[in-house]
Amino acid sequence: MAGLAQPLLTKHTAIARFAQNHPLISFFGLAYLWSWTFWGIMILTPEGLLGASADNLLGPIFFFAGAFGPTVAALTTSWLAYRSLRVCRIWTGWRNLVMGLGFGLAAFFLTTVALSSRMVVHAPFPAMHWSALLHWSTYGINYSTWLGGPVSEEPGWRGFALPRLQQRYGPVRATLILAPLWAGWHLPLFLLPDWISANPWQFLLILIGISFLLTAAANLSKFNALVAIVLHAFFNTSSAMSNALTQSLPRLAHEMMVYTLFVLVCGTALGLTGLAWHRRRNR
Repeated sequence: MAGLAQPLLTKHTAIARFAQNHPLISFFGLAYLWSWTFWGIMILTPEGLLGASADNLLGPIFFFAGAFGPTVAALTTSWLAYRSLRVCRIWTGWRNLVMGLGFGLAAFFLTTVALSSRMVVHAPFPAMHWSALLHWSTYGINYSTWLGGPVSEEPGWRGFALPRLQQRYGPVRATLILAPLWAGWHLPLFLLPDWISANPWQFLLILIGISFLLTAAANLSKFNALVAIVLHAFFNTSSAMSNALTQSLPRLAHEMMVYTLFVLVCGTALGLTGLAWHRRRNR
C-alpha cells in the first residue's frame, strides 16, 4: 500500500532493529504493555486510592492514560523503525472524507441504532421514539466520548496497524486479525465495575462486526484517521441512542445476545458491501 513509511537501513539498537523487522508485533506488544500496566494498577490498587469519585482524579487519569496505549505504541514503533512520528493520515481530500463518513455513518446508524433497536424489542418501527434523536441530550456526548476510545485508539488501530495488516493479508483477513486483538486489548476493563453490559465473548463478536464497518470506511476514505475517530465516537454513543429509541417498549429476554449476533452479521455484511464498492470504484 502506497504511502507507508519504510524501515531505515541503518545500524540501531536491538530494539530498533526488532521494530524495523517486526513493526506490527512491536506495535501490538507495546499497546498491550502500556495499557495493561495502567489498567492493572487501577485494578490492583485499593479503590480509595484510584476510585473514580468526584474528588479523586487519579482513577480517570490512569484510565485515560491506558486508553492512549495504541497511539503511544504507534508513535514509539514508528520512531524506532522509521525515525518518524507520522503514524496515520489526517487528511486525504474532501471527496474521500465524504465517501468514508457518508458510508460509515449510514452503516453504523443502521447496524448499531435503527435496525438493532428494532431487533431487541416487541414493537414495530413506528412505535419507536424517533423524535428522541432530535434532542442533543440523547447522545450523551462528553470528553469521554472522544478521549475514551476514538482519539486515543484510532491513530493506532486504523491509522497505523490496519494499513500494514491489509498490505500483507488483504482487507478481510486484516480485519479478522485486528478485531480479536482490539477486543483482547480491552480485557482488563472487564474487571472494572459496570464498564460494559456485554460479556467478553459478546464483546468480541460485536467488535468483529464493527471492525468490518471501520475497515470499509477506512478504505473508502483512503485511511483518513478522522473518519475512524468520528465513527468510533458514533459507536460510543449508539447505546444511548438505542436506549432513547426503545424507552418503555417491551424488550426481548435475551436482548444482549440478539444485539450481539445482529451487529456481527449486519456489520460484517455491510462492511463487505462497502469493500466491494471500494474495489469497483478503483478498477
